[in-house]
Amino acid sequence: MKTKLILSFIIILFSLQICHAQKFTFGIENGINYSNVHKKYDYDRFAALAGPVNGIFAQYQLGNFFLLQSGVNHATFHYNERQYNYYYTDFFPTSSYDPTLSSSFAPYYSTGRSYYSFLRVPLTLKFRTPGKLNFEIGGGAYYAFLTNDEYRGKDRDNFTKEYRDENFPKMHDRGWILESSVNYNINDKWSVFASGRVTYGKEEYFENVEGKTGSTELTFGIGYKPFNKNISNISSDSLGQNISILAHSGILVSNTKSTENKSEYKTSLGLSSGVSLKFLLGQNIALLTGAWYERKGYGLNYQGYHNAIYKNPIQSERENAPQIESEVQLDYLTIPLMFNIEMGNKIQSSINLGCYFSLLQNAFAEGERIETYTNNQSYQITKSYFNDSADEWFRNTDTGIMLSYRIGYPIFQWANMFLWFNQSFGVKNILNNDEETPGAYINTGNEKIYNRATSILIGLTIPVN
Repeated sequence: MKTKLILSFIIILFSLQICHAQKFTFGIENGINYSNVHKKYDYDRFAALAGPVNGIFAQYQLGNFFLLQSGVNHATFHYNERQYNYYYTDFFPTSSYDPTLSSSFAPYYSTGRSYYSFLRVPLTLKFRTPGKLNFEIGGGAYYAFLTNDEYRGKDRDNFTKEYRDENFPKMHDRGWILESSVNYNINDKWSVFASGRVTYGKEEYFENVEGKTGSTELTFGIGYKPFNKNISNISSDSLGQNISILAHSGILVSNTKSTENKSEYKTSLGLSSGVSLKFLLGQNIALLTGAWYERKGYGLNYQGYHNAIYKNPIQSERENAPQIESEVQLDYLTIPLMFNIEMGNKIQSSINLGCYFSLLQNAFAEGERIETYTNNQSYQITKSYFNDSADEWFRNTDTGIMLSYRIGYPIFQWANMFLWFNQSFGVKNILNNDEETPGAYINTGNEKIYNRATSILIGLTIPVN
């Protein structure tokens, strides 16, 4: 009798483990990343370069709509460190000035290539929609180990501990992750997905510019449920039937509202793309959210000294001030939250109203600076081409109001094509004029800058069934 009880207990325990094991998904992923340094000081420009990212993961399903994910992935961040602007100079003796003559030097610039490889352990919590085609979005944290051989391998023994402490990078890094993905369940065991994520270092990693690591990543992968007993895991409940996925991309016309120098900030053309989720709340009312990439910014064309914002030089500096033509580009990860009111049957139109929250991914200014010098003997023109980080000028977040109109038409049995017009009004000053911030080394006074953007998007609405 005692033996039977023990065997019964073992069978029950094993059955429970199998039941829980069915909630596990294991898989592999592979893709690319674009490095991004979030820094305070602009001694040089860290240009984003593509690098590999790959790894393995494990997911555990928490109820019907949430899952916990971890794993191990390897990411290599490449940086093109532009240390000097490239330039050319024209020099003319005043007595024989001829604009058709030139003593131009060949364009020159200096760069330094570097890379850092990390073994990264993430832990994220995600929300997942039901259905054969589903959408995941969530966030979490990671801890990473530097794996460069020159810093961890036997070559490090060639340097003293004092030298390593002063010149070697940190051996560890940690930070935050935001991630979203689109998944397709091939059957009860196999699935494929495309995932996009951004990472933010929590602590300073590049001491010379007080910079933190970061990246934008795109991966593709395969998931496998080894313990699934051929019981369909694709939910067909009423909630799943009330969810739609919207994939969209298009152009974005961006400008700013400035409290003091509005006419000096020019319109800029950028891109917008992303994935949205629409949750049907009633017959014609829905809630819309998602994750969008938006390139906002503005143009400058004035006589002054600053590449990223308009700063009128004082009278004594005005005579020799260079002519600056600059494009300021601000890359944001935007999370909208809007109410959606739908009208029509076959041709559907909708009005959306709500708000947004944006995280600044990258800020830089690129363009041309023309300086002119004259004296009794000579006339000299110098043209400098710059591509500078502008992180120190702008706040890390933005919030505002969104208003949009969308019209769609069914072109497939499984999807509608739509055209989407979206207008956003920033309500938060994006200019970093906090005197306590080390990067804000120029006094911008009381000036405030607010984002304004109009986007025209085209995309597909895919119901989750």
